[in-house]
Amino acid sequence: MPTTIVLFEQKSLVKMDDTEERRTLDAELAWLLREQVPKDLTDIHQTLMECSRRFPFRMGFDDRTVVKPQRNLLSNPNNTGQIKCVVTLMGDTLCDADISFRHKAGKENHMFKTKISPDIQWPLPQVQEAANHLAKALSIYHKLSGDQTFTSAKQVILMLDETMKLLNMGRTSLAFPKRKSIDDLVQYSSMQNFHPSVPSDVAVSFYVHSAKLILAVYHLHIVNSCREISSRHQVECTVQWLNEAVVLFTLALQQCQQLFDKLKVLESVHTHGEKVS
Repeated sequence: MPTTIVLFEQKSLVKMDDTEERRTLDAELAWLLREQVPKDLTDIHQTLMECSRRFPFRMGFDDRTVVKPQRNLLSNPNNTGQIKCVVTLMGDTLCDADISFRHKAGKENHMFKTKISPDIQWPLPQVQEAANHLAKALSIYHKLSGDQTFTSAKQVILMLDETMKLLNMGRTSLAFPKRKSIDDLVQYSSMQNFHPSVPSDVAVSFYVHSAKLILAVYHLHIVNSCREISSRHQVECTVQWLNEAVVLFTLALQQCQQLFDKLKVLESVHTHGEKVS
């Protein structure tokens, strides 16, 4: 009989300890949802707004932008004079460009000069794609009211998960340009914007790689009725507002991830406690 009483008392103590721990976790989760979550979401929203001001588009949330038309000299230490380029970048478009590149016609090498006139634009779809993803992320936070309250960790986790997916797609749009086939390069509609037209054995591509604007010139030759690249040369320049946009995308992702991890841990323990009890 004494042994039975001791075991019963031990079980009761364990039950009390579990209950107390559960109350502590519930209180911590409630505090996080009430105090910390609104503050962290406000910080994330402010970072997204700052990022949006690095784009030249009116997203419906804030008309301010730090982006102005900018004349850029593209260069490359290893270029050895193969390409020279000066462009005017206006947000997601090149609205003016002077380009010259070394081209072989027959046995002669000469500098071929061409330009994109100010009244003809060369779009940079990567910038537009990044802005679209950012605008969707901003719309999530724009819907939140100032006195928004959250009743569960799952509610916030789902919102953060959607935000991080959009921000990752936005940052990827800038950081990892999509590869184009030779035919895509040659048949790209903006290739018609050059005056004079570039030679038929040359393809030109402007694209963004993170904070850099890049011009690549491809020299082609025909092998068995197929175009192949015989040489490729590029010049580039760093664009300050693109650099800031990438940094702010990354900062917003870090802010989301930190809050996501906190909530995920508490939700996991909380859910486990409910199943055990």
